[in-house]
Amino acid sequence: MPELPEAETIRCQLAAAIIGTSVESVRLHHPRTWRFHSSRQELRRLVERRTILAVGRRGKAPYLLLDGSEPSTLVFRLGMTGLLRVVDDCEQAEARPAAVLALSGRKDLRFFDTRTFGALIARRGHDVECMPEFVHYGPEPLSDAFTPEHLREALSRRRAKLQDVLMNQRVVAGIGKIYADEICFRAGLRPGRRACGLTGPMRKRLWRAIREVLAEGIECRGSSARDGSYRDVYGMPGRFRDRMHVYQRTGQACRICGATVRRTRIPGGRGLHWCPSCQK
Repeated sequence: MPELPEAETIRCQLAAAIIGTSVESVRLHHPRTWRFHSSRQELRRLVERRTILAVGRRGKAPYLLLDGSEPSTLVFRLGMTGLLRVVDDCEQAEARPAAVLALSGRKDLRFFDTRTFGALIARRGHDVECMPEFVHYGPEPLSDAFTPEHLREALSRRRAKLQDVLMNQRVVAGIGKIYADEICFRAGLRPGRRACGLTGPMRKRLWRAIREVLAEGIECRGSSARDGSYRDVYGMPGRFRDRMHVYQRTGQACRICGATVRRTRIPGGRGLHWCPSCQK
C-alpha cells in the first residue's frame, strides 16, 4: 500500500533519526525478505559494519546509502504491508519483524511485513538509477524532469485505462491505487477512459493534479486507508484519508457535488473509484 507520499514521509523521518549511525548487525527472520539474494549472508555482507551516509527514495522505495571500502545501497521494497520503525533496542516489538538492523546508539530499525510482499535488497555502489529495481523507472512526479511534455508523450502512446497508465512506474514513479484515484478526481477525469484520448487541456489538468495531490499527501504524512495498515516510522497514521474524495468511499456522497461515488471492478481484483458527476 505505501506509495510515494508514505515513502517520502518515511525517508524524511529516517534521515532525521539514523544518518550517521552504523549498522552493527542485520537479523533476517523471514526468507522472503532476502529472496533477491543468493543467501542471507550476501545481504548481510553488504550492510553490516557500515555507516549510514544518507537516506533517499525512488518511487515507492526508501533506501540507505552506506559507506565502507565497497560502498553499498540498501533498498526497502515495502510491497503491500511493509513498515519501518525506529525504536530503542530494548523496546518490545508489537509483532515479529521480518528483519532488524541493529544500529549504534542502541537503536533498532525494524522492518515489518505482514503479507511478505516486501523485501530488503542490497546493491553495490550508490548509483541508484542504474540498479535493476529502478533502471526502467520514469521521472519522479515532483521533480523538474516530470514535465507536461513528458506526460503528453507518455499518454499519447498508450490505449490503456488512464489509471493503469498513472500506476505504470515506467511512466511516472511512485503512484499507486490510492493516489491514482484521487488524482483522476482532482483532474475531473474518469479513471477508466483511454489515456491516449485526453485533450491538451485535460493533460494539463492531470499534470497539475498529480503534483498537487502528491504534495498534499506528503504534507499529511501519507494516508492510512481503511485497514490502517500504514503507519509512519513512529507508529502514527497518515492524515491524507481525511482529504480523500473517492478512494474507499463507494456508495457515499461526493463531497463536491453530492452524487454517489461509484466503484467499477476491473480484472485483477482492483477497482476504480470515481464520481459520475465530477469526472468526465
